[in-house]
Amino acid sequence: MILSPKIEARHQQLQAVVYIRQSTPKQVQSNQESTRRQYQLAERAQVMGWPPSQIRVIDEDLGLSGASSRQRTGFQKLVAAIGLGEVGIILVTEVSRLSRCNSDWHRVIELCGVFRTLIADEDGVYDARDPNDLLLLGVKGTLFAAELHILRGRMRGNLLNKARRGELALRLPVGFRRRPDGVVVQDPDDAVRLAIATVFERFAVLRNARAVQRHFLENRLALPRCAQTGATAGTITWVRPTYQMIQQILTNPAYAGVFVYGRRRRQAVPGDPPTVIDHRIGVTEWDIMVPDVYPGYLTYDAYLANRQALQDNLYNFARKGRGAPREGLALLTGLVICGRCGRRMAVNYGSVYHSYHCRRAQVDYGERQCQSCPVGLLDGVVAAAFLEAVAPVGLEATLAALETLEREREVVNRHWQLRLERARYEVALAQRQYDAVDPDNRLVARELERRWNAALLALETLDSEYALLQRTDLMPLTAAEREEVRRIAADLPGLWRADTTTAVDRKRLLRLAVAAVTVTVDRIARRVDVVLLWMGGATSTHTAPLPPIGLHATTDAAVIARIRDLARGLPDHAIAHELNAQGLRTRTGKDWTYERVFSMRKQYGIATGCPIRTGSLEPRADGRLSAKAVAKRLGISPSLVQIWVQHGILACDQRCPCSKQWIQLTDADIARLDGSAEVGGLPTLTEVAEDMGVERDAVWARVRRGNYIAFRTTRGCGQWEWRLKERSATDEMAPSNAVGGNRHGTEQFG
Repeated sequence: MILSPKIEARHQQLQAVVYIRQSTPKQVQSNQESTRRQYQLAERAQVMGWPPSQIRVIDEDLGLSGASSRQRTGFQKLVAAIGLGEVGIILVTEVSRLSRCNSDWHRVIELCGVFRTLIADEDGVYDARDPNDLLLLGVKGTLFAAELHILRGRMRGNLLNKARRGELALRLPVGFRRRPDGVVVQDPDDAVRLAIATVFERFAVLRNARAVQRHFLENRLALPRCAQTGATAGTITWVRPTYQMIQQILTNPAYAGVFVYGRRRRQAVPGDPPTVIDHRIGVTEWDIMVPDVYPGYLTYDAYLANRQALQDNLYNFARKGRGAPREGLALLTGLVICGRCGRRMAVNYGSVYHSYHCRRAQVDYGERQCQSCPVGLLDGVVAAAFLEAVAPVGLEATLAALETLEREREVVNRHWQLRLERARYEVALAQRQYDAVDPDNRLVARELERRWNAALLALETLDSEYALLQRTDLMPLTAAEREEVRRIAADLPGLWRADTTTAVDRKRLLRLAVAAVTVTVDRIARRVDVVLLWMGGATSTHTAPLPPIGLHATTDAAVIARIRDLARGLPDHAIAHELNAQGLRTRTGKDWTYERVFSMRKQYGIATGCPIRTGSLEPRADGRLSAKAVAKRLGISPSLVQIWVQHGILACDQRCPCSKQWIQLTDADIARLDGSAEVGGLPTLTEVAEDMGVERDAVWARVRRGNYIAFRTTRGCGQWEWRLKERSATDEMAPSNAVGGNRHGTEQFG
């Protein structure tokens, strides 16, 4: 071999670096001859005059592309060594091994020219200081960079051609398997298929991905996850479902049997260094779609409807949808459209009086608010129209409700049966592995025994959870329960107004029939015009009168008359309780409270016969006395009266803790407390506690609950004791608002 005259003695005093690179891991495995040729360059360096100690092989970049130097640590070490003046010559089979990026390649050439480093390939040795060599190296780098684009274009063209036929093997989501012949089939595991199908079935009913997740969590169901890479590739693990898992299943077109290429688009982001990100694009922007490639879990039309439902649920984003049904009181959130400007109206929960309002022009341009409408008025109009429209389908609703309940119970039960079957298989597998091992090989036998015990424990836990679920959620409906479901489903208005029906349930029912509500408010005529757009495309027009201005601050005359009548013999908090029990509410639909009753009495000048704040010793209209008056009548101290009230000996009316107490004191109460009542044969408090085998505090607790009546009697030498009489049906029961007592009562207090 003839040595190049460009190799000088100073070059041989520095390192000879052999740089080795293969573009992909597959090339490293299958194209080993190329790698072997590159390693043989070390022998060529020895022939050129470099001793073995001065020859350095850099092979860290095997399996990495030369299109960029970001991930190639070997190339970065080479550039650093050139910059330090440690390299005399670089040996490669061809210069494309160094880089296929023009910027990286020319940077290497410039460094080699500055530090007088030679570059050698199979064609010869190049000196970057020589203009001819510099030109040749530049042309070679340009050709190899262009070749990269040609290769990429050729490979992408082949890939797209295969994708247009739907034959490109993309990564399959969980629920699918690829056979050795390339045909895609649904997962043979029944549990996997059932879990995927349940997601779509529940979303068809609930129309909310979060609600589907809650269904899985409440029934303690799991979702499958398939490992895509690594030693465990293809294995299924069962995990608690996350919202992202539900979302990915609902939005993946493969479950509709459609092959899609180009769901994400790659975009370069400037920076130092620049980065590349992938972002999802809309269905209309997908590059390639081939239907009926995979065995689908649902139809493509159902898939598009699911995506539209998810899009409609995005209420708080730039492109506002209708929003998912939530817990707010307004039934038409996301459905109301302004009849003046056509914008979607929002809900104002910021004040006492909720309303739908159109304020977009006010927020964006500083204009006046377009219009607003009370929530209760509009909800009432739409709810009445909805109930009238669905009244003829009451029987169908009954049958559908029963069928849905039974189907949901069967699906959940099927999930658990498959989980138990899988757990039993794990136990049997662990047992077979344990039985197959040599008993003398304790190193392996101990681990297999541990696995067997763990599988048995998991099966036992699962059995107990399933048994508990069978006694509660999975019990089949009895005949009485079926009849109750029929009665409730047939009475849709009653079901609509029931306390157990939540706002989310009402919104979900409403959205099955109503697509949009257009509202126009006429403040001058005090009228609201409502146009309902039904799901079938039909429309209906409704009109409702706006309440007079200031109506919310008034109270119905019949309620005022009732308050006037009750105030003669009840305190304000008891009046509020009575009004709520009769189903009466304030003008704005709120419950009555002590403060609201007091405000109405003050506004209408209604006197009360039962004040709660007074220092008088005279009884109220209901006959109750203050603690001070009771103490005076019984000849005891007010503090002792407080103790008797705490122990339930005296019945007390008290609006709230720490407020004034009004005590019921009848002639019978006076007789049993001053020692004049007949107590012969009644046991003492201590005797009752001993007979029952409880502490004295427990006996006083029974007195407070009204199980016993306490009698105070003398025991001689000025001592008092308590005797207890079990309360019978003829005895007057103490009021339920009697105040609880002291935890440290004694038999001889007072």
